[in-house]
Amino acid sequence: MHRVTLDTRLDDCPLGRVTAAHDVTLTTPYWNLSPETGQCDLWVEASSPGRSQLEAGIRALRDADGVRRFELKWKRGSHATAHVVLEETVAIETVMANGGAVIAPFRDRDGWERWHLGFAEPDAAAATLDSLDRRYELTVVEQTPLTDSGAAAVFRNFHEAATLLDGCERLTETEARVLRTAVEHGYYETPRGESLASLGDRCGVSDVAISKTLRRAERKLLGAAVSALAGLDADRDPPTGRPGDGG
Repeated sequence: MHRVTLDTRLDDCPLGRVTAAHDVTLTTPYWNLSPETGQCDLWVEASSPGRSQLEAGIRALRDADGVRRFELKWKRGSHATAHVVLEETVAIETVMANGGAVIAPFRDRDGWERWHLGFAEPDAAAATLDSLDRRYELTVVEQTPLTDSGAAAVFRNFHEAATLLDGCERLTETEARVLRTAVEHGYYETPRGESLASLGDRCGVSDVAISKTLRRAERKLLGAAVSALAGLDADRDPPTGRPGDGG
């Protein structure tokens, strides 16, 4: 199997047009294409820096050309979830015609849509990219054969990968910034390239505040990592017996 990651501007997709015009990010974790109707059934997660930007974005999506159904399911602060039905795009039609499949959520931001596609053969991937490149503006981010052990491991251990990502997403903006600064400037190296005091000076806060922020960030990430490791260990452990074996 061959995996392709690409960024593209789809002028016939309402999601791309909405994110080009509004400060909103649209992520599509679940979708289904109906061959009978030629429509795409989507669940869309919307997020924005603030509530007003979110409101403008979801109104634009609701009213966009090509949207056949829009149902707001949930909204809180600057995040919302909607059920959306769209007309099939030429891009999806091209992927399907070449035997390809969408293997990860779509993400639309600033008019660009990130796609992760899977193909049985590299020739099918090449034919799809050639067709898409004639119709759309696109950039190929990565092409990976899934015989590669690292790439295949993500699919074998999807739940554990999602657990790690959840840990990252639980970090606040401040926690992520302080942790990134600490790593970049050698706080976790041996010997340390940065002390708590110097890291605090760099971030404009006290060493006590830096210490507390790092501990919160580490607790979230380490908790996610330990949960992921437990899942990996469970998959590696051989079964102790067959179903139905006695006590």
